[in-house]
Amino acid sequence: MIKRLLLLFLLAVSYVPLSFAIPDPSKDLRIQKTYESFKGGLLWVQGGSWTSCANTLKDALNHVEDEGLWKEDYEPLLQAIEGEDLALPEERKRADELLTLAALNYISDMNGERLNPRTTAKSIHIKQVSIDETEFLVGYLSAPDSCAWVEDLIPRGSEYRDLKEALARYRQKQAQGGWPQLPKGTKLAKGDQGPLVETLRKQLKAQDIQGTEGSDVFDEGLVHAVKEFQDLHGLEHDGVAGPGTVTALNTPVEERIRSIIISLERQRWYPNPMPSRFLQVNVPGFYLKAVEAGKAAFFMPIITGRKYTKTPVFNAPMTEIIFNPSWHVPTSIIPEILPKIQQNPEAYARKGYVVTYDSGVRIVQRPGSANALGKIRFTIESPFSIYLHGTPAKNLFQKENRAASHGCIRVQDPYKLAQFAFNDSSWTRARIEKETSGSRTDHVKLKRQLPVFITYFTVFEDEQGRMNFVPDEYGQDEKVWEALNKAKRNRGE
Repeated sequence: MIKRLLLLFLLAVSYVPLSFAIPDPSKDLRIQKTYESFKGGLLWVQGGSWTSCANTLKDALNHVEDEGLWKEDYEPLLQAIEGEDLALPEERKRADELLTLAALNYISDMNGERLNPRTTAKSIHIKQVSIDETEFLVGYLSAPDSCAWVEDLIPRGSEYRDLKEALARYRQKQAQGGWPQLPKGTKLAKGDQGPLVETLRKQLKAQDIQGTEGSDVFDEGLVHAVKEFQDLHGLEHDGVAGPGTVTALNTPVEERIRSIIISLERQRWYPNPMPSRFLQVNVPGFYLKAVEAGKAAFFMPIITGRKYTKTPVFNAPMTEIIFNPSWHVPTSIIPEILPKIQQNPEAYARKGYVVTYDSGVRIVQRPGSANALGKIRFTIESPFSIYLHGTPAKNLFQKENRAASHGCIRVQDPYKLAQFAFNDSSWTRARIEKETSGSRTDHVKLKRQLPVFITYFTVFEDEQGRMNFVPDEYGQDEKVWEALNKAKRNRGE
């Protein structure tokens, strides 16, 4: 009892007031339902001691920050739990209920339910897989391996694991003081010499760029190091530490940590586990990833929507492939394209454009090598008229920032993607090229639909296993961060 009174005193003077932070667990319908399933028996205490499963759970709750969750959401509960005397029946019951409350909250948080993604941006349309925390917990606690659920809640994909490792690494950098800053307006290039070059080397080394050792001279080795940094941060890699590069280099470690936490939260919005075979499009990363048997089969550069014609974030199956497609110009694009056609009708006619004025203006581009969709279109079920397709404008793939479309996703190698989508050895690249060699349009249904996840991650590991921090093209990170802070359970307000 003395131990409990002492702990309650400490809690009373702590940052988070206990009276605000700890709800009455007996009034939580989820808790009532959970205990009814076990006829009112205790779940976590046996013989006056915590079970091994309870200790496993408490250990996870004491390390929620490793998952990018808020420790403030769990610390008051854990403190209150430790303040109960398990030797006393009433306190033992309350401690058990408080741990159940923490478990249910943890299940919800690890399932990505701290916020509704759709409320953070109009272009986000993710259908989350909701979970009944009570049924989930009861189901596991009734099983022989009743503690497995704590581990099973952690997303199993390598992307989540990589982000967790990055979070730990960058928090260590934060504890070490982060990295030095270059003065605003600094520009350094090959041949420059002085203390600022030394600062640049220290910045690059602190941010995991290799080959940064050297003198105070900006040499060829430093050019390569700067190019690598630029490549990992979505910048034009010219090897010069100009304004954009210096701004990225000066980004505080705290902001990098914030970006990682946001990406961890986004990872939890998706199924766990993910399908063994699927396609992921990362809008701000300008790449797609084909996954086979749970592992990346290949990465491919893509072009996504501009800031004012955003590519929406959603999940949908790919259902069909169209060879030699026509492009029916959307009504939203007609005001942009019609004046160009009227100004130079012959040039656009050679590209296959046909304009009709029956029941309003309609523009169609016939199949051909100049068609805006290229030679292959990939249809996905969505209400947004968004799909993947080829393009005759291959030069755009050389740019670092590839936000250049009206919302649809242009792919660099549609033939390779078609082979993956068909998942049929009879559909060789040679056969696909033959199908597209003419101008006849052909619709081919996929025997098995391919899950497509159009995502938005500003922090991710690339094909070479390097951590990338790319610009927040649509400004969505800040909105997610604000929503996560508003979702804190225990703010003492």
